[in-house]
Amino acid sequence: MKERFSDRARHAMALANLEASKMHHGYLAPGHLMLGLVGEGTSVATQTLRVLNVDLDRLREGVRERMAGGQNDETVGRRAHTKEMKEVISLSIKEARKFGHRYIGTEHMILGLLAFDDGIPANALKDQGIDLPTLREKALSLLGESDGVSDDVSHSRHGDFEWVHQQELSKAFKSQKFWHTLILAVDSANRLGAGEIEPQHLLLALLRDESNGIAAMLSEKDVTLDWLRERVSEMRNH
Repeated sequence: MKERFSDRARHAMALANLEASKMHHGYLAPGHLMLGLVGEGTSVATQTLRVLNVDLDRLREGVRERMAGGQNDETVGRRAHTKEMKEVISLSIKEARKFGHRYIGTEHMILGLLAFDDGIPANALKDQGIDLPTLREKALSLLGESDGVSDDVSHSRHGDFEWVHQQELSKAFKSQKFWHTLILAVDSANRLGAGEIEPQHLLLALLRDESNGIAAMLSEKDVTLDWLRERVSEMRNH
């Protein structure tokens, strides 16, 4: 049996990597994955936690408070998994097999995080009275509802075009230039007070990185970083 990650699980992993970047960590640990799952927001994992009356804001803060910030991390791209993270992934695979699923979804990841008993996410969940049998039962219950949620690999909430080519997306995630651009886009969104990354932030990121040659090419058409920042700010005010 060979499992693969669902769309939302991949998305949560990408968000976990961004959380590690924000905290200046050169590695990916269970705490980052918990933050990525909470950030994904509409997956089986977060829906299960909401049904169990878990305060996601409190959970997020509880995880962050337990994780010390790093210093001057220059890691670009996917970060190496800690041994604890590898154990969580292994436990997630075991949970998927218990369910008889041929994919690794967010529901399996949240169970893997809680099953890793000494981890930061497990302790943060226990603080809100969540135990593994209850979490497992509720996740199964949600998946079994006729009009309930589905987190399998065929599901896509982002539209057919964005997630249909999984192999191509995986290649992009391995590109250091891709991750460098994405991190700059996140920073641009934060500087402009945006709640999420939008296309204009990606364009700002491309113009900020002079090494890719795009800034020089667009400057020939009088498209500069300052000009674009001004136009983006105008868009937000309308």
